[in-house]
Amino acid sequence: MKIAVYSPNWIGDSVLALPFIKALKARYPNAKVYMFCKDWVSDIYRNHPDIDDIISVQKATLESFIGTIKCGFRLRGIKLDYFFTLTDSFRSALVLRVSGSSKTIGYKSQMRSFLLTDSRSKSKLTIHRAKKYLALLSEYEKLKIKPYLYISPNEEKWGLQEMKKIGMDEPIGLFPFSVSNNRTIPKSTIIKWIQNSQSDYLVFGSRNDIQKGKSLIDSCQKLSIQSICGKYTLRQSIILISLCKYALAADSGLGHISAALGVPTISFFGIGSPKVTAPVGKKVRIIKHCYPCKKDLCENFNEEVVCLKKISKQDIEHAVKKLTIQ
Repeated sequence: MKIAVYSPNWIGDSVLALPFIKALKARYPNAKVYMFCKDWVSDIYRNHPDIDDIISVQKATLESFIGTIKCGFRLRGIKLDYFFTLTDSFRSALVLRVSGSSKTIGYKSQMRSFLLTDSRSKSKLTIHRAKKYLALLSEYEKLKIKPYLYISPNEEKWGLQEMKKIGMDEPIGLFPFSVSNNRTIPKSTIIKWIQNSQSDYLVFGSRNDIQKGKSLIDSCQKLSIQSICGKYTLRQSIILISLCKYALAADSGLGHISAALGVPTISFFGIGSPKVTAPVGKKVRIIKHCYPCKKDLCENFNEEVVCLKKISKQDIEHAVKKLTIQ
Protein backbone atom coordinates (compact mmCIF):
# COMPACT_ATOMS: atom_id res chain seq x y z
CA MET A 1 0.00 0.00 0.00
CA LYS A 2 1.17 3.51 -0.86
CA ILE A 3 -0.10 6.57 1.02
CA ALA A 4 0.74 10.23 0.48
CA VAL A 5 0.09 13.20 2.77
CA TYR A 6 -0.15 16.77 1.52
CA SER A 7 1.64 18.76 4.23
CA PRO A 8 0.55 22.06 5.77
CA ASN A 9 2.46 25.02 4.37
CA TRP A 10 3.66 26.66 7.61
CA ILE A 11 6.49 25.39 9.81
CA GLY A 12 4.42 25.31 12.99
CA ASP A 13 1.51 23.53 11.31
CA SER A 14 3.93 21.03 9.77
CA VAL A 15 5.23 20.17 13.24
CA LEU A 16 1.62 19.72 14.39
CA ALA A 17 1.11 17.30 11.49
CA LEU A 18 3.66 14.85 12.96
CA PRO A 19 1.14 13.13 15.29
CA PHE A 20 -1.02 12.45 12.21
CA ILE A 21 1.94 10.74 10.53
CA LYS A 22 2.53 8.61 13.62
CA ALA A 23 -1.15 7.61 13.77
CA LEU A 24 -1.25 6.93 10.02
CA LYS A 25 1.66 4.50 10.27
CA ALA A 26 0.04 2.85 13.28
CA ARG A 27 -3.11 2.22 11.25
CA TYR A 28 -1.23 1.09 8.13
CA PRO A 29 2.07 -0.34 9.46
CA ASN A 30 3.06 -1.94 6.15
CA ALA A 31 2.28 1.09 3.99
CA LYS A 32 4.89 3.22 2.25
CA VAL A 33 4.29 6.83 3.33
CA TYR A 34 5.13 9.79 1.09
CA MET A 35 5.19 13.36 2.41
CA PHE A 36 4.26 15.95 -0.22
CA CYS A 37 5.30 19.43 0.91
CA LYS A 38 6.62 22.85 0.03
CA ASP A 39 10.42 22.86 0.07
CA TRP A 40 10.72 25.25 3.03
CA VAL A 41 9.03 22.81 5.44
CA SER A 42 10.66 19.60 4.15
CA ASP A 43 13.33 19.69 6.87
CA ILE A 44 10.63 19.08 9.48
CA TYR A 45 10.10 15.58 8.10
CA ARG A 46 13.70 14.47 7.59
CA ASN A 47 14.83 11.35 9.49
CA HIS A 48 11.26 10.60 10.59
CA PRO A 49 11.02 6.79 10.87
CA ASP A 50 7.39 6.75 9.69
CA ILE A 51 8.07 8.65 6.45
CA ASP A 52 9.55 6.68 3.56
CA ASP A 53 9.98 9.50 1.05
CA ILE A 54 9.69 13.30 0.94
CA ILE A 55 8.44 14.92 -2.25
CA SER A 56 9.19 18.62 -1.95
CA VAL A 57 8.22 21.27 -4.47
CA GLN A 58 9.06 24.94 -4.81
CA LYS A 59 6.39 27.54 -4.14
CA ALA A 60 6.46 28.73 -7.77
CA THR A 61 5.55 25.23 -8.96
CA LEU A 62 2.10 25.43 -7.39
CA GLU A 63 1.38 29.11 -8.00
CA SER A 64 -0.19 28.55 -11.42
CA PHE A 65 -3.05 26.29 -12.44
CA ILE A 66 -0.92 24.56 -15.08
CA GLY A 67 1.94 24.06 -12.61
CA THR A 68 -0.45 22.50 -10.10
CA ILE A 69 -1.85 20.13 -12.73
CA LYS A 70 1.65 19.09 -13.82
CA CYS A 71 2.63 18.48 -10.22
CA GLY A 72 -0.34 16.17 -9.72
CA PHE A 73 0.39 14.27 -12.95
CA ARG A 74 3.98 13.63 -11.86
CA LEU A 75 2.64 11.76 -8.85
CA ARG A 76 0.71 9.28 -11.00
CA GLY A 77 3.81 7.13 -11.41
CA ILE A 78 3.69 6.25 -7.71
CA LYS A 79 0.21 4.68 -8.06
CA LEU A 80 -1.11 5.88 -4.72
CA ASP A 81 -3.84 4.06 -2.81
CA TYR A 82 -4.61 6.93 -0.40
CA PHE A 83 -3.83 10.63 -0.52
CA PHE A 84 -4.67 12.83 2.48
CA THR A 85 -4.54 16.62 2.45
CA LEU A 86 -4.00 18.40 5.76
CA THR A 87 -4.51 21.83 4.22
CA ASP A 88 -7.91 23.33 3.42
CA SER A 89 -6.88 24.81 0.08
CA PHE A 90 -8.56 24.13 -3.26
CA ARG A 91 -5.11 23.73 -4.82
CA SER A 92 -4.17 20.81 -2.59
CA ALA A 93 -7.41 18.98 -3.46
CA LEU A 94 -6.67 19.54 -7.15
CA VAL A 95 -3.24 17.91 -6.76
CA LEU A 96 -4.91 14.96 -5.03
CA ARG A 97 -7.47 14.56 -7.79
CA VAL A 98 -4.95 14.72 -10.64
CA SER A 99 -2.52 12.36 -8.84
CA GLY A 100 -4.69 9.38 -9.74
CA SER A 101 -4.88 8.17 -6.14
CA SER A 102 -7.63 5.61 -5.56
CA LYS A 103 -8.90 7.49 -2.52
CA THR A 104 -8.46 11.19 -1.70
CA ILE A 105 -9.36 12.46 1.77
CA GLY A 106 -9.66 15.95 3.21
CA TYR A 107 -12.01 18.47 4.78
CA LYS A 108 -14.83 20.29 3.05
CA SER A 109 -13.47 23.73 2.21
CA GLN A 110 -13.33 26.25 -0.63
CA MET A 111 -15.95 24.33 -2.67
CA ARG A 112 -13.46 21.52 -3.33
CA SER A 113 -15.52 18.53 -2.21
CA PHE A 114 -16.07 17.33 -5.78
CA LEU A 115 -12.30 16.81 -6.07
CA LEU A 116 -12.19 14.42 -3.10
CA THR A 117 -13.51 10.87 -2.88
CA ASP A 118 -13.94 11.33 0.88
CA SER A 119 -14.83 14.87 1.92
CA ARG A 120 -15.15 15.29 5.70
CA SER A 121 -16.99 17.95 7.68
CA LYS A 122 -14.92 19.98 10.14
CA SER A 123 -15.75 19.94 13.82
CA LYS A 124 -17.89 22.89 14.88
CA LEU A 125 -16.01 22.97 18.17
CA THR A 126 -12.76 24.87 18.70
CA ILE A 127 -10.11 22.16 18.62
CA HIS A 128 -6.35 22.15 18.48
CA ARG A 129 -4.91 21.89 14.97
CA ALA A 130 -3.04 18.67 15.75
CA LYS A 131 -6.37 17.09 16.73
CA LYS A 132 -8.00 18.46 13.60
CA TYR A 133 -5.46 16.56 11.53
CA LEU A 134 -5.84 13.40 13.63
CA ALA A 135 -9.63 13.55 13.17
CA LEU A 136 -9.13 12.54 9.53
CA LEU A 137 -8.22 9.13 10.98
CA SER A 138 -11.42 8.92 13.04
CA GLU A 139 -10.58 6.60 15.94
CA TYR A 140 -7.22 8.35 16.45
CA GLU A 141 -8.88 11.71 17.11
CA LYS A 142 -8.76 11.42 20.90
CA LEU A 143 -5.25 10.02 21.16
CA LYS A 144 -2.68 12.27 22.82
CA ILE A 145 0.19 11.86 20.37
CA LYS A 146 2.87 14.51 20.75
CA PRO A 147 4.98 15.79 17.84
CA TYR A 148 8.56 14.61 17.81
CA LEU A 149 11.49 15.64 15.63
CA TYR A 150 14.28 13.16 15.01
CA ILE A 151 17.96 14.13 15.09
CA SER A 152 20.46 11.60 13.73
CA PRO A 153 23.78 10.88 15.53
CA ASN A 154 25.70 12.55 12.70
CA GLU A 155 23.50 15.64 12.95
CA GLU A 156 24.03 15.82 16.70
CA LYS A 157 27.78 15.52 16.17
CA TRP A 158 27.65 18.38 13.65
CA GLY A 159 25.60 20.46 16.06
CA LEU A 160 28.04 20.01 18.93
CA GLN A 161 30.94 20.98 16.68
CA GLU A 162 29.04 24.04 15.41
CA MET A 163 28.16 25.15 18.93
CA LYS A 164 31.84 24.93 19.77
CA LYS A 165 32.63 27.21 16.81
CA ILE A 166 29.96 29.63 18.01
CA GLY A 167 31.61 29.53 21.44
CA MET A 168 28.57 28.47 23.44
CA ASP A 169 27.52 25.45 25.46
CA GLU A 170 23.81 24.88 26.11
CA PRO A 171 22.75 28.45 25.30
CA ILE A 172 19.25 29.77 25.90
CA GLY A 173 17.40 29.95 22.60
CA LEU A 174 15.62 33.21 21.81
CA PHE A 175 12.92 33.18 19.11
CA PRO A 176 11.44 36.68 19.47
CA PHE A 177 10.47 37.14 15.83
CA SER A 178 7.52 35.98 13.78
CA VAL A 179 6.30 36.24 10.19
CA SER A 180 3.63 38.53 11.65
CA ASN A 181 4.84 41.64 13.49
CA ASN A 182 1.75 41.29 15.69
CA ARG A 183 3.28 38.12 17.14
CA THR A 184 6.83 39.43 17.61
CA ILE A 185 8.08 39.99 21.18
CA PRO A 186 9.24 43.63 21.54
CA LYS A 187 12.98 44.17 21.81
CA SER A 188 12.57 46.14 25.04
CA THR A 189 10.80 43.18 26.64
CA ILE A 190 13.55 40.74 25.67
CA ILE A 191 16.19 43.11 27.05
CA LYS A 192 14.34 43.35 30.36
CA TRP A 193 14.17 39.56 30.64
CA ILE A 194 17.87 38.92 30.01
CA GLN A 195 19.58 41.99 31.49
CA ASN A 196 22.49 41.30 33.86
CA SER A 197 22.33 37.60 33.01
CA GLN A 198 25.46 35.43 33.03
CA SER A 199 23.93 32.91 30.59
CA ASP A 200 24.64 32.49 26.87
CA TYR A 201 21.85 33.52 24.49
CA LEU A 202 21.46 32.49 20.87
CA VAL A 203 18.96 34.37 18.71
CA PHE A 204 17.31 32.35 15.94
CA GLY A 205 15.41 33.68 12.94
CA SER A 206 15.15 33.79 9.17
CA ARG A 207 16.92 35.98 6.62
CA ASN A 208 14.12 38.48 7.07
CA ASP A 209 15.09 38.80 10.75
CA ILE A 210 18.79 39.58 10.22
CA GLN A 211 18.47 43.32 10.88
CA LYS A 212 16.16 42.82 13.86
CA GLY A 213 18.61 40.30 15.30
CA LYS A 214 21.50 42.72 14.82
CA SER A 215 19.52 45.49 16.51
CA LEU A 216 18.86 43.26 19.52
CA ILE A 217 22.53 42.29 19.79
CA ASP A 218 23.62 45.95 19.57
CA SER A 219 21.34 46.71 22.53
CA CYS A 220 22.84 43.93 24.67
CA GLN A 221 26.57 44.54 24.33
CA LYS A 222 27.36 43.59 27.94
CA LEU A 223 25.72 40.17 27.57
CA SER A 224 26.87 36.91 26.01
CA ILE A 225 24.44 36.96 23.10
CA GLN A 226 24.77 36.18 19.39
CA SER A 227 22.38 36.23 16.47
CA ILE A 228 22.40 33.49 13.86
CA CYS A 229 19.35 34.79 11.99
CA GLY A 230 19.53 33.69 8.37
CA LYS A 231 22.88 31.95 8.80
CA TYR A 232 21.69 28.34 8.79
CA THR A 233 19.16 26.20 6.94
CA LEU A 234 16.00 25.18 8.77
CA ARG A 235 17.40 21.69 9.35
CA GLN A 236 20.63 23.08 10.78
CA SER A 237 18.65 25.43 13.01
CA ILE A 238 16.60 22.48 14.26
CA ILE A 239 19.82 20.68 15.24
CA LEU A 240 21.18 23.72 17.07
CA ILE A 241 17.86 24.33 18.85
CA SER A 242 17.99 20.75 20.15
CA LEU A 243 21.17 21.70 22.04
CA CYS A 244 19.65 24.70 23.82
CA LYS A 245 19.07 24.70 27.57
CA TYR A 246 15.59 26.16 27.12
CA ALA A 247 13.78 28.51 24.74
CA LEU A 248 11.78 31.74 24.94
CA ALA A 249 9.56 31.86 21.88
CA ALA A 250 7.12 34.15 20.17
CA ASP A 251 4.08 32.59 18.54
CA SER A 252 6.09 31.14 15.66
CA GLY A 253 7.28 27.96 13.99
CA LEU A 254 10.52 27.84 15.98
CA GLY A 255 8.57 27.53 19.24
CA HIS A 256 6.84 24.46 17.82
CA ILE A 257 10.22 23.03 16.85
CA SER A 258 11.80 23.42 20.30
CA ALA A 259 8.68 21.93 21.92
CA ALA A 260 8.79 18.91 19.60
CA LEU A 261 12.49 18.44 20.39
CA GLY A 262 11.74 18.23 24.11
CA VAL A 263 13.53 21.51 24.84
CA PRO A 264 11.80 23.35 27.74
CA THR A 265 9.85 26.06 25.92
CA ILE A 266 7.98 29.13 27.10
CA SER A 267 5.75 30.33 24.29
CA PHE A 268 4.16 33.78 24.33
CA PHE A 269 0.81 34.23 22.59
CA GLY A 270 -0.70 37.62 21.89
CA ILE A 271 -2.99 37.85 18.88
CA GLY A 272 -3.01 34.08 18.26
CA SER A 273 -5.16 31.42 19.89
CA PRO A 274 -3.25 28.85 21.95
CA LYS A 275 -6.34 26.64 22.00
CA VAL A 276 -5.81 26.13 18.26
CA THR A 277 -2.11 26.53 17.52
CA ALA A 278 -0.14 26.25 20.79
CA PRO A 279 3.11 24.24 20.63
CA VAL A 280 2.76 20.69 21.93
CA GLY A 281 5.45 18.97 23.98
CA LYS A 282 6.33 17.46 27.34
CA LYS A 283 7.94 20.67 28.59
CA VAL A 284 5.89 23.60 27.31
CA ARG A 285 4.44 26.60 29.11
CA ILE A 286 2.03 28.88 27.25
CA ILE A 287 1.73 32.49 28.39
CA LYS A 288 -1.19 34.37 26.87
CA HIS A 289 -0.80 38.15 26.90
CA CYS A 290 -2.88 41.10 25.73
CA TYR A 291 -2.60 42.37 22.18
CA PRO A 292 -2.55 45.17 21.34
CA CYS A 293 -1.29 46.72 24.55
CA LYS A 294 -3.76 49.36 25.81
CA LYS A 295 -1.21 50.82 28.22
CA ASP A 296 -2.85 53.01 30.90
CA LEU A 297 -6.31 52.31 29.49
CA CYS A 298 -6.00 48.57 30.15
CA GLU A 299 -8.97 47.07 31.98
CA ASN A 300 -8.05 43.42 31.59
CA PHE A 301 -9.18 41.32 34.54
CA ASN A 302 -8.86 37.93 32.85
CA GLU A 303 -6.53 35.85 35.03
CA GLU A 304 -5.56 33.68 32.05
CA VAL A 305 -4.30 36.68 30.11
CA VAL A 306 -1.31 38.60 31.49
CA CYS A 307 0.35 41.89 30.68
CA LEU A 308 3.55 41.24 28.71
CA LYS A 309 5.15 44.32 30.25
CA LYS A 310 4.53 43.01 33.77
CA ILE A 311 6.29 39.69 33.18
CA SER A 312 9.59 39.97 35.05
CA LYS A 313 12.89 38.19 34.71
CA GLN A 314 12.02 36.35 37.93
CA ASP A 315 8.72 35.17 36.42
CA ILE A 316 10.63 33.70 33.47
CA GLU A 317 13.15 31.98 35.73
CA HIS A 318 10.37 30.52 37.88
CA ALA A 319 8.51 29.18 34.84
CA VAL A 320 11.70 27.63 33.44
CA LYS A 321 12.49 25.99 36.78
CA LYS A 322 9.06 24.38 36.88
CA LEU A 323 9.51 23.07 33.33
CA THR A 324 12.98 21.64 33.89
CA ILE A 325 11.98 19.65 36.99
CA GLN A 326 8.95 18.04 35.31
